[in-house]
Formats: sequence, C-alpha cells, structure tokens
Amino acid sequence: MVKENNLKTQFLKLVKIDSPSNAEAAIMHYLAQWFRSRGWKPTFDDAGKKIGGEAGNLIVKIPGNVKNVPTILLNAHVDTVITGKGVKPRITRGVVFSDGTTALGADDKAGVAAILEVLHYLKTNHVPHGDILVVLSVAEEIGLKGAKALDIKKLKADFGYVLDGGKANVIYNQAPFQNNIEAHIFGRAAHAGTHPEKGISAIKVAAEAIAKMRLGRIDFETTANIGLIKGGTATNIVAELVEIKGEARSRNFVKLNRQTQSICRALSRACSLHGAKYQCKVNLAYRAFEIEPGETVFKVAEAAARKLKMKPVARPTGGGSDANIFNAAGIPCVILGLGARNLHSNREKIALKDLTKGGTLLLQIVKEVVNWTDFLKKR
Repeated sequence: MVKENNLKTQFLKLVKIDSPSNAEAAIMHYLAQWFRSRGWKPTFDDAGKKIGGEAGNLIVKIPGNVKNVPTILLNAHVDTVITGKGVKPRITRGVVFSDGTTALGADDKAGVAAILEVLHYLKTNHVPHGDILVVLSVAEEIGLKGAKALDIKKLKADFGYVLDGGKANVIYNQAPFQNNIEAHIFGRAAHAGTHPEKGISAIKVAAEAIAKMRLGRIDFETTANIGLIKGGTATNIVAELVEIKGEARSRNFVKLNRQTQSICRALSRACSLHGAKYQCKVNLAYRAFEIEPGETVFKVAEAAARKLKMKPVARPTGGGSDANIFNAAGIPCVILGLGARNLHSNREKIALKDLTKGGTLLLQIVKEVVNWTDFLKKR
C-alpha cells in the first residue's frame, strides 16, 4: 500500500500552493518540476489561452513496463474554489483541516496527491504496469472548462479513473446532465419616493418568480438551484434590471428539460403579471454518464477493491466532474473518492486514513490492469 506519511507530505505541499480556477500557474510549475525530476516529460496544452487562464492542462504519459495491456487515464483537477487561497493546514487526530478562514483544497488536491504518490511508488518499487496517461486539469470548478478545452482525440487511453470528492470505497458510476440557466428581467425605472407606481420593479418580479420555483432536491436524480442574483442601482430607484443565474441537474434528460422549463415558466408568468419583460438563456454544461457494473473500467476497480478486502459500492453522484467530459468523448471513466468532506466550505476536511485508503485502491487498480489482457482482444 502507499505510505500515509508520503501522502500527507505531498498533500500538505499542494494545498499551500494557491490555485483558484484560472490562476493555476504556480501549482503547474511545481507539478512540471515534479514529473521532470523523475525522468518523465510533461506537456501543456493551450487550454489556458482558450479559457482566459494562466495555465493549460498538464498531460504526461508514463510508459509501462508491461506490454499488451490496456492504457489507463488518471485524472484530477488542480484548481480550487476561490476560497481556497492562503490555506494554512492543521492536523487534529489524523484529520486535516484549514485554519477555518479558507477552504482546504482537498477538492481536488487530494486526487493530485494520490496520483503523484502512486506514480512514485510504481517507479521506486519497479511495479509491473501498463502505460498510464495522466491528465491534471485546470478550471474544473468553474464549469469543467479545462477538460472541455482538451483535444481529447489525442488522448490515447482505453478507460480511466477520475480522482475527486467522495468516499474512499465508493465507485461513482453515474453522474447527471447539467443545464446552466441565465435570465434577465427588464422592469422600468422610476423615482422610488415620488412616483414608484410609474416603475416596474425587476427585483419584485424576480422575487415572485423565484418563490414559485421548485428548487433544491426535486427527486432522487434531479436538483435545481438559483445561485446568483444581481440587480438595482440605488435605493431610491425602482430596479430596472435583474440578472439571475441558476442550474438544473438530472440523470434523466427528460426530467432535466422539464425542470428547466418550469424555471423559465415561473419567470414568464411573473413578468406577464407585472408587465415586465425577460430573456432566458439555457446552456447544456455537460452530459450525463452511466457506467454499467459489467464494463471493464468498473470491473477492474471492483476487483482491486476486493483484493484489498474493501467492500466496493456503486453509487451515483449529483455533481459534475471531468469524468462527464471523458465519457462523452468515448473514454469510459468512473470517479473514485478519497474521503474529502464538507467540500467548498471553510469546514472542508480529509482524514489521512481515507486519503491513504483511496490512494492504495488506485495503486491496486494500476496493478490489476496487468491482468486484463482479454480487454484488448475484445476491443
């Protein structure tokens, strides 16, 4: 198994390097040096230029020492939410926290640390393994932008594993579609003290529309949220414009569209009632995926878990990840958790035993792939 102390050291180094989305240059410099110092040749694509960020995705092929076995893709994202800057990690009873003023950045530097430690273990212990394609992506937290900018046709891998949030014994084999919804409500400005009746408050219209929307948990595979609202110019002016941004997610495309339409319909009705106008733009952010337990990518992970006496559990996730992009492009991928909890908050934490458990499972998966030569024959 991988060594907990090595993983801890690597993880703590990573979380201390600021890397909010689109500002990943410093951590990519560190990672490039890490790979080069071990004789591997990392390259960067032009994702940074495409999306307005500091750095592209890091891609490196780790040549195998066993031929005629599947090539696997290993992925984690290096960016964090904006509150993951200036992290001061603390360890209490084997659990890593921030100092409470920032997020920790275990999402997804735990994944990056696990991949690095597995590769280090393979090299130093001369473990038999096939070719490994490592993709460390940028800008995942702001809409999977780094993965979307990849030239995936150039990524030669048979299947892969995305290291991200979740429990260490869970194989996440389903993830939802997501629609992004952006709406503008156009009211009419007026003096709020002398003749408010001549105005149409876009804020009031928006409030009434949102109050009529079904939001939160809709059913077992569908969610919806209004996350941003902005409008108005001054307290003495009836608000003329409000901007709303939200989302709908579902693993069922019909339900996704039904929920999206209901949000837009609530806006339409509120605007009609008050004489306001609106625009509603909908964009499919990413497609859902579902990996059946009989597919090789799942069976390899399951076999590896059982060899470690872990009870593998298949479970859907409500979140999107780079796995959505890889699956849509024809590279079957599942998501492996590493035990990070309370993601995107200042209460984020990860137990070192869970990080080690997840890293050890990844190592065993890499070892297990050597036994799946039949996969290439059936391909």
